[in-house]
Amino acid sequence: MAKGGRAKKKMALPPGGPLQGKRLGEVRRSLLPEAVASEERVCWRFSHVDHDGRWGFDRMDTVTLCEVLTKLAACESMTLNELRTTRRFFTEYRDLSRLCRDAVVRLDELGFGDRTEIQRLEFTGKQRLYGFLVGNVFNVLWWDPEHEVYPSRLKHT
Repeated sequence: MAKGGRAKKKMALPPGGPLQGKRLGEVRRSLLPEAVASEERVCWRFSHVDHDGRWGFDRMDTVTLCEVLTKLAACESMTLNELRTTRRFFTEYRDLSRLCRDAVVRLDELGFGDRTEIQRLEFTGKQRLYGFLVGNVFNVLWWDPEHEVYPSRLKHT
């Protein structure tokens, strides 16, 4: 009995009854992976998106934006190691001297001039999404629809 002689009111269970055969720790673990960065599921952060530069998201049409977000959502089920094994889709560049001049200048203007690597997600055709990987978090920076940021150097051309 609660204070004042009244019985405590029981909390009602949500529709569908109690969780049967499930431990909340396992549910949490599936939503929030373990702390080992290489085994964590990939997630996205958009706080560093360059809205004012040449490769801003404001130049992306609505259909393309929906396609990009759908592809990013599909990647969230992957661990960082799984994403790395999809070489054509995910690439890490450690030689930023090969970035186009405008990208190097823009990185400096944004306060990222001291970065030593940048990551890229390849979409269809020339389309690329650039950012910085910190742990399992891909910090989105640029949308490059024409493959200008880190141009390919094809042999014999």
